[in-house]
Amino acid sequence: MRGKLNRRTSIIILAMATIVAIFAIAVHQDRTVEIEIIRAEAWAEQYPDQYRTYLQNEEMVRTTFGGSEPIDYLEKYPELLTIYDGVGFSIEYLRARGHVYALEDVIHTERGKPGASCLACKTPDYVAMEATHGSALYAMDFNEMAAQAHSGVSCYDCHRNEPGVLHITRGHLEKGLSHLEEEYQMKNLVCAQCHIEYFLDPETKEVTVPWKYGTDVAEVEATFMEWNYIDWVHPQTGGELYKIQHPEFETYLGSTHQQFGISCVDCHMPRITNDAGEQFPSHHWTSPLKTVEASCLGCHGESEAELVAEVERLQGTVENKTVEVSRQLVALIEAIAGARDTLPEATLEEVYQLHRSAQIRWDFVFVENSQGFHHYDKAMSYLNEAEAMINEAMSLLP
Repeated sequence: MRGKLNRRTSIIILAMATIVAIFAIAVHQDRTVEIEIIRAEAWAEQYPDQYRTYLQNEEMVRTTFGGSEPIDYLEKYPELLTIYDGVGFSIEYLRARGHVYALEDVIHTERGKPGASCLACKTPDYVAMEATHGSALYAMDFNEMAAQAHSGVSCYDCHRNEPGVLHITRGHLEKGLSHLEEEYQMKNLVCAQCHIEYFLDPETKEVTVPWKYGTDVAEVEATFMEWNYIDWVHPQTGGELYKIQHPEFETYLGSTHQQFGISCVDCHMPRITNDAGEQFPSHHWTSPLKTVEASCLGCHGESEAELVAEVERLQGTVENKTVEVSRQLVALIEAIAGARDTLPEATLEEVYQLHRSAQIRWDFVFVENSQGFHHYDKAMSYLNEAEAMINEAMSLLP
C-alpha cells in the first residue's frame, strides 16, 4: 500500500512540476518576465575601487591615434563624405566617448535610429526591455524605449548582478558564436558582446552577427552575399555597399596577443594597486597606452617610452595607409559615377563588386578602434587587398 501511495504521490508531484514548468514557459512567451538591473552606484560601498575607476570612464582623453575625445571624423577625414554618401555616417560621425556616455550619445546622434535595437549595446536596461517585450522590442520606437533607460554601459552588462562573475548578457553574440567552432575566453566574450561587426535585420530590426562562414572580412562578406544583405546603395555610383561597425573582436582574433592567451581584460582592465596595497582590476576601460606600466610592462621588456613609440609607429603606418586607400576609394567612386551610364551591364556589375569588396576591407580597418594595433598584419593585409581591388576596378573603367 505504501509503495502504491508513494508512486501515486510521485506522479502527482511530477504533474504539478510539469504544470509549473509549462506556466513558466507560457509566462516567458507572453514576455511578462521582469529583470532587476542593479545600478553601478549600488555597488560603490562594497566595491569602492572598482566603482572609483568605473567613474573615470567619464574622462575624455586622447592618444596620438585614438582616445575618447569626440572628434568629428567627417572634418578630420573629408573623404568620408563621399565614401559614406547615402548612409548615416555621412551625416554625423564622432569618435566614441567613454562607455558611460553610450546611452547619451546614441540618443543625441543625428544618425537615424530604425528601432529600439539601436540601444542593444548602449545600456543594460536593454536586457530588461528584451526580457519584457521579446523580439517585438527590436522594431519598437527608439525614442519611446530610450526614455525608459537609465544609464550607459555598466556593471550588469558583464556581470549581471553577480560581481566577479562574467556573463554574456546579449543574445545576438550567442547566436553569432553558434556559427563558430572555436571556444573563447569569457574575458574576451564580455567585450565581444558589443565590439563586433553586426547589422540590423531589415524586417525585424534584430541585431544580427554575420559569422556564418567565420570572422575574417572575406567570411563576413560571404555571409552577407548568401543572406542577400546590403546596407545601402551609393547615390553617386548606384552600387550596393556594406557598412562595417567596430570589429575589434574579429580583428584581434589570430593576433600575437591572442595566441599568447592575452585577453581584452588583461590589457584594457589591468590589475592595479589601491592605497591599502591591495590589487584589483581597474574598471576604467581605456587605451593601454594610458596604463602602460600595469597593462604592458609585465610582459614586455621595453621601457614605457620605447613601447609607446613602437605602438605609435605601427598605428601611424596603418593610419597613413588607411587615408591613402580612402582617397583611392573616392577616386573610384567618382570614376564609376562618371562612367556608369556608358558601361556594359556586365562590366558595371564587376566594378560594383570590386568596389564593394574593396570598401568593406578598408572599412574593417578604419572603424576598428585600435588603429590597426590589435592585429597589424591583418589590418595591412586588408588595406593592401582593398588597394588591389580598387586598381582592378579602375582598369575596367574608361
